[in-house]
Formats: sequence, structure tokens, C-alpha cells
Amino acid sequence: MKTSHIYLLSFASAFTLLCSSIAQSAKPAPAGTAATGITTPSSDVPPPADTAGPAKKKASATAPKTNGFPFRGTLKAVDKTAMTLTIAGKEKDRVVYLTSETKFTKDGKSATISDALVNGEVGGYARKAKEDRTEAISVRFGPAVKDATKTSAPKQPKAVKVKAEPMP
Repeated sequence: MKTSHIYLLSFASAFTLLCSSIAQSAKPAPAGTAATGITTPSSDVPPPADTAGPAKKKASATAPKTNGFPFRGTLKAVDKTAMTLTIAGKEKDRVVYLTSETKFTKDGKSATISDALVNGEVGGYARKAKEDRTEAISVRFGPAVKDATKTSAPKQPKAVKVKAEPMP
């Protein structure tokens, strides 16, 4: 019974020590800012300089939005001249437009639109573009490839050695 109290006390001490060392190593907020990040008026602290310049602002204004959504289904048709894929749907088929920036993969390797198989599995990531068109950012032909680095078996917890005390 005393051993469990010693383990609990040592764990609590180590945890307290760790928390205090983290608190001491944290950088204080710069002058003129509160801990919440709200700037307070201060005459001795100049505002941060804009180092990005107009070129950075212009590039971010013209960059396309990357907000998108995943898609998957059965490939019903491929139109290489119109650069579209038709994905079969329950009620309505979906047309996905391909662009010059669309990335194609098959079996985890780079592919082309020629690798598409009608009635095969297709998936990818798309975004809404002008005129309510769905444009593909990436397209995967065939089933998804499982990542070999991830293991499906959960890790086993480490065994804890408990020292037995003699009974009085």
C-alpha cells in the first residue's frame, strides 16, 4: 500500500515540475499586446512593418481557392476532348471537369487520363469553379491504396512492474 502512495506522490511531483518548467520557458507576450493577442494602444511600440510588399498581396488576391470536397464513385464515361469524367450517381450523374493542373494517380503512382477504366472505381478531390462547374484537383483511378506505414494493430501498453511487499 505504501508503494502505491510513493508512486502517486512521485508522479504528482514530476508532473508539477514539468508544468512549472513549461510555464517558465514560455515566452512573454510582446510589449503592447495582452495575453489574448489583442493590441493595446502604446506610443512606444511601433506597428509591425509590412515586409511582404505589394507583390505578396497581389499574388494572394489572384491565387485560386483550394477549398474543396472529396468525391468518389463508379466511372461512367470519359471524354478526352471535353476533358470531363462522368461519375454515376443514384439519381443524377455528376460531371467533373479536368484542368491542366489536375493530378492523376493509379495504384499510388502517377497516371494519365488514358489510365481511366469505365465502370471502374474513381475518387479524388474537387472544388467548385466559375459557372458552378466541379473541377478536379486530383483524381485517383482504382481503389484507394492503403498506407503501408500505418499498422492496423493497436499498440499494447507497457507492462508495469510492481514490487511486492511482504505481509506483516
